[in-house]
Amino acid sequence: MVTKKESQEKAPKETASKAGASDAQAEFDVSQELDELLQSIDGNLSEIEAEHALSLVDRWYDFLHNSTEPDVKELAGSLKELQKLLKSNKATGHEISEVLIHIGEQTSEFSSNAEKGLKQPVQRLGKQLRQAGTSIAKAEDQEYHQQIDTLVEKAESEELPSLDPEEAVSTIDLWHNLLNKAEGEHYQQLATSLKELKQALKRGNAKPETIAKALSQVGEQTTAIGSEAPRGFKGAIQKLGKQLTKAGESLTQAEPTR
Repeated sequence: MVTKKESQEKAPKETASKAGASDAQAEFDVSQELDELLQSIDGNLSEIEAEHALSLVDRWYDFLHNSTEPDVKELAGSLKELQKLLKSNKATGHEISEVLIHIGEQTSEFSSNAEKGLKQPVQRLGKQLRQAGTSIAKAEDQEYHQQIDTLVEKAESEELPSLDPEEAVSTIDLWHNLLNKAEGEHYQQLATSLKELKQALKRGNAKPETIAKALSQVGEQTTAIGSEAPRGFKGAIQKLGKQLTKAGESLTQAEPTR
């Protein structure tokens, strides 16, 4: 028979045992989450579904945001920013890349205070997050290059002045979508000129000189933007601008088709 005294002595031990088991479970859960996160970003990021990525971010934010530690709260704030970008479905790869790299840096700093057994995975996670951010930016740059190359090919075509209006509008839309992802007044001015060109083409009865003038203006503005573009984009954008200006001049010289 257990005495009252023995029962009282046993109770704290059981409580301590349960608390230890709870702590162990919590640590095990964190290890599991780290493993899953590391596996998710260790491959081709383009293959990760947006919902899965958001789910991972949500779980980590829920785990961290109640912490009173300043560095953990700061990391949770960055995760919140990433949440908003992913939920918006409008963020560019470069915007997501910038936040991911920042989270990677914060995670690497945080790893120095991580518990034994978690330090190495957290360090690895920080490194992979930075690499993931860089990869996303590079992938978007490659996509932009391909789109600009497509525009240049169309602009180099000798048939550009007599291009089918629907195909021309499709090309304008492609260029317009690229510009919408850029910041700066000169980009917006070019976007406005593209809109005017698109409207002229859609009317169907616009005079050739009207289209030629709009096309030349788009070409000049594109060339100007190319001179300020980052290395790797400068030559292609300037070439596109010159070809568009040339097409506008060709259209001015051509006789109207009846």
